[in-house]
Amino acid sequence: MNIRILIFSIIATTIFAGLTSCNSSSGTTISGTVANAANLQLFFDKQNPTTAVLGTTVLDGSGNFSLELPEGFDESIYRVRIGKKNITFPLTGTEGSIKINADLNTIDRYQVTFEGADLANEYAATVSAWRSGKLKPNEMPAKLAALSSPVAAMLAAKNMLGSNKTLAIFHDAVYRRMKTEVPDSPYTKEYETYINSIKNPGGAVGQTAKNQRTVNGTAMQIGMEAPNIDLPSPDGKTKYSLNDLKGKVVLIDFWASWCGPCRRDNPHVVEIYKKYKDQGFTVFSVSLDRAPDRWQGAIDKDNLMWPYHVSDLKQWKSAPAAVYGVKSIPKTFLVDKEGKIAAVGLRGPSIENEVKKLL
Repeated sequence: MNIRILIFSIIATTIFAGLTSCNSSSGTTISGTVANAANLQLFFDKQNPTTAVLGTTVLDGSGNFSLELPEGFDESIYRVRIGKKNITFPLTGTEGSIKINADLNTIDRYQVTFEGADLANEYAATVSAWRSGKLKPNEMPAKLAALSSPVAAMLAAKNMLGSNKTLAIFHDAVYRRMKTEVPDSPYTKEYETYINSIKNPGGAVGQTAKNQRTVNGTAMQIGMEAPNIDLPSPDGKTKYSLNDLKGKVVLIDFWASWCGPCRRDNPHVVEIYKKYKDQGFTVFSVSLDRAPDRWQGAIDKDNLMWPYHVSDLKQWKSAPAAVYGVKSIPKTFLVDKEGKIAAVGLRGPSIENEVKKLL
């Protein structure tokens, strides 16, 4: 009898230990409540620095969601996307379950709290203070240096400073910290590329000329942030900004009414737009026309039905054409949902193939 009791005790202990081990595995959960987001789809991504979708779910009628993550978190940058809104935030990899509380109307201003993620809260508070005007420009260097993680400081610098060349000195300070504290991080090399693209757009990717590269003869690099284009539409009153389309996959199409190859390509672009416009794809057309009536006439005749048509009516002296290194048309740049260049010089069927990869 004692032997049976002993065997039973051993088995019970083993089962209990196994159950305990299962419960303490690396898997975890991200959940929360997002007001004004009822029944919308949520995507949870990891950016290391390339983007991978870790999971997706649909918020319920009250804006609640819960997403199981079997692999747990690691020291990386993550992103939540809901509709056209998204936020990025850093995690240390030591977090357990995380709960997000936000309002969809203000989530992109980083008015959000993270239960169980101190670094994400620290980062969000910094960006929110900047966007609300509470954090002044002269206070920014000290605030970036005070962030407890160099990766968080890098993400904050990119979020707040963007690609403004006059502010590159602040990026340099954050980069030096990354080189010291996390020299082998993939974010460190990516940040080096980012800073060099600001200082010398389309030029040096690394610190030396031997690392220089361009894409299909243009000044654009795959992975770099697409420079903003903010110009009037044909009516001369309405203006459209490329930056307003973040969260969508965008085909930037440089063309003109007088360009025969452009006009022959237009029907194919229209078909792709019709097919994928309800899935988060659009076209941002930049005309190298000089005469607004001919420009509008070509839009109407070719049935270019998307709203985003812009031009400064300077033909080859077009400012965005110079920024993007456009020397011939048609010229296309495919931009991902983060606003980064994903492909250059696509025409015909290759456009649809790349669009499908990004949606």
